[in-house]
Amino acid sequence: MANRAVSSAGLSGGRRGYFPALKIAALQTDFDGWVEESRGHSAVWGETLDGRPRFDLEEDHSAEHPSLRRVTSPTEISAAYHHAALNSRMATIAAQLIGGSGTRFHHSKINSKLPHTATQVKWHQDFLFTPHSNDDVITALLMVSDVTPENGPA
Repeated sequence: MANRAVSSAGLSGGRRGYFPALKIAALQTDFDGWVEESRGHSAVWGETLDGRPRFDLEEDHSAEHPSLRRVTSPTEISAAYHHAALNSRMATIAAQLIGGSGTRFHHSKINSKLPHTATQVKWHQDFLFTPHSNDDVITALLMVSDVTPENGPA
């Protein structure tokens, strides 16, 4: 397992019941499994339904010190991530904000910053890179583990 513990008290959604601790734990368990699997790889591996690499490794990755940087489309391979994206309270709230019946799911990904790795996920804007024809777009982020000054965006 990765060197992280799930704490429902420290999760922004966990405090209000948006994501029960068991649902967060399921997301974390799947991710921890992918981190363990990454130990057996030295380059990107796996393939999404549209042909992109599924698992991306940071330059400091090794079997002894895994540095899984990104998981593309986890909703395709994990029931827990699929549920979080499409059937959770977060998804319901996003649909309510858009209104009507025009809600569509575009994509999912995990940006990871494991302890003591070179990964940096800096603050940025995704709007310019999201295909859209209007501004009825919502990006929903779910922090699966606590975000602290030590592991947050640089």
